[in-house]
Amino acid sequence: MSGEKLSERKQKILKAVVDEYIATASPISSGEIQNKHFSDISSATIRNELSALEEMGYLIQPHISSGRIPSKKAYSLYVEKFAVKNSLTKREIAIIEDSFDRRFGAIEDLVKKTAKVISDVTNYTSVVVLKNLNSVTIKTVKLVDLDEHSALVIIVTDSGIIRDNVITLTKAIDARYIADANALLNKIFSGKTLSDLKDSEILAKAELDDFRELFDNIISILMVISERNDENVFFEGQSKFLSSPESDLGTTKNFLEIIETKEKMADIVESGTDFDFNIKIGKDENGGIDKCAIVTAKYMYKGKEIGSAGVIGPERMNYNKVMSVLEYVKKMFNELDGGEND
Repeated sequence: MSGEKLSERKQKILKAVVDEYIATASPISSGEIQNKHFSDISSATIRNELSALEEMGYLIQPHISSGRIPSKKAYSLYVEKFAVKNSLTKREIAIIEDSFDRRFGAIEDLVKKTAKVISDVTNYTSVVVLKNLNSVTIKTVKLVDLDEHSALVIIVTDSGIIRDNVITLTKAIDARYIADANALLNKIFSGKTLSDLKDSEILAKAELDDFRELFDNIISILMVISERNDENVFFEGQSKFLSSPESDLGTTKNFLEIIETKEKMADIVESGTDFDFNIKIGKDENGGIDKCAIVTAKYMYKGKEIGSAGVIGPERMNYNKVMSVLEYVKKMFNELDGGEND
């Protein structure tokens, strides 16, 4: 990596510049670096090192008389060499733990809460993408009558309740119909994955004659779930990005275009998640957003990977804090009992 070409002193000075710029969002001068970090090094030496780092592409000087700011190359080195997960404050831990301090049933409820708490604690935009829905196994399908022509359908999988919908039927329903329908539906669906439901043999069962309308409604619900769509991408705190000092017209336009196309955002978040954490800085051949950073982590629920959660912010993101929050949220996932509602 390029960081191996830098002397230890250059790396320390570059780290100090990135740390200060993350904290202040203002160009950093050699005097600031010397006063706060390197009192044992002369200002002339620090200026020379900063000039060398600029020539190597790690720093940018916006104006001839201004201090310097990190480049994308600098942030990449910083993440590789220096980013660490720090301890969260007691208040931050309490916010996260309070958000998980209840029983969850529906996966959608869980991921919405996850997106909100990540955004609240990091103060950046958060995104959660559900995936692998085709591989979840249906445990039960519960039908609850609401009135003569409508019923609540609750679909319970090995990852929790993935959907509850109210359906309307032309056929009048009663307690006997509900009991028979529940028995038949679970005979057909229990133990099946969403991918299995695309099998024409399941769709053509002759015994469904009296329940065809109900069955078609449930199949429609499941087919919507099985297709990755906008309903599987959850955002929180979009306005927080727009309030950052870096939000010029071009950056804001890029950000809005990406988050308005949720499928594109899902591709960005899901790509490269072979590791516990994935960090994209700027835009490259593997995706990303120009002048933005995206930090994502994979999440497991009840032994299954249900998707990825991430944070979107400026390249000047506080990587240490973001990684710490995502790690602690992952810890809370691991501690969930994940029981379904009866």
